[in-house]
Amino acid sequence: MFDKKKSLEDFDDFLMIMDEQLDTLENDAEARGIKLDFSLSSLAKLEELFLKMANGADKDIRDRLIVYFARYLGEIVRTNYGGKWQLSLDDQKNVNFNTPVIVGHTPIQGLEFSPIGIMRAFALKRRPGMLRTAIDADINPSPLDLSGLTEE
Repeated sequence: MFDKKKSLEDFDDFLMIMDEQLDTLENDAEARGIKLDFSLSSLAKLEELFLKMANGADKDIRDRLIVYFARYLGEIVRTNYGGKWQLSLDDQKNVNFNTPVIVGHTPIQGLEFSPIGIMRAFALKRRPGMLRTAIDADINPSPLDLSGLTEE
């Protein structure tokens, strides 16, 4: 059964250790010769670092790395486009339900950027440029062209 109070406490903990986690990730990057700085140019470096750290890791460690890196990805979006962290609790059918997301980063009301979902996808596909593509698609969404689906 879903426990909203526990979820909000967990989210508070997520936010409380944010700065420490971000600093630690930057130190982990520096130890591997990678400089992160919350700029959009850090996205490729973030991908490179994730691949280095996740290489050979078991599923539990990889899952922890996903959240660890998602914090940084979310902060890149928040730093460059604005917005704030929020726990998505409005709709239990929402794919982001009970997950930390960034909101208010685009003029589109209610659009959620899910750093954890994006990092999970990157961990599976490991496609270079994927983080940048995901941010670009979220910041500048294009309407779906459904014209080919209608009968004339």
